[in-house]
Amino acid sequence: MTAARRQRKVAVLLTLSGCALLSACLKSTEPQPSLLQLNGSWNYTGVQTGPVPETLSGTLTISRESGTSFQGQLSLQGVNSQTGQTRLLSGLVSGSESGTDVIDFDANLEATPRRHVGQIVADTITGTWVGSSSDGTMSSGTFRVERETR
Repeated sequence: MTAARRQRKVAVLLTLSGCALLSACLKSTEPQPSLLQLNGSWNYTGVQTGPVPETLSGTLTISRESGTSFQGQLSLQGVNSQTGQTRLLSGLVSGSESGTDVIDFDANLEATPRRHVGQIVADTITGTWVGSSSDGTMSSGTFRVERETR
């Protein structure tokens, strides 16, 4: 192969590589159509098993979706199972579908992230959650969210 022919091949490969990189940069950052259809209000119930047993109830509101991702708000009331003392928890939620019918989302409650992973079947998501506070205290439990009737 001659030097000139080799240079042309290299030039063609570089041009094709540049076009591929440029087209990747031109992809839209606009929200995509939702593939999940989770928007709306959901009734949240749950149990915190540790470090202090609590029953949890409230509302998960999904307000924004794009592709397989979503964002919203979680507002809960926690009731200490031993003392009856209540506390209010609320924070932002962000998550996505991480597999077939698996919903994975973080709820930042009282500056403490709680990772929720659950299975969605029809209008119900059930699963487990785990969280850790800034002092290293771990908390965990189960949850169930059901779509409010429209």
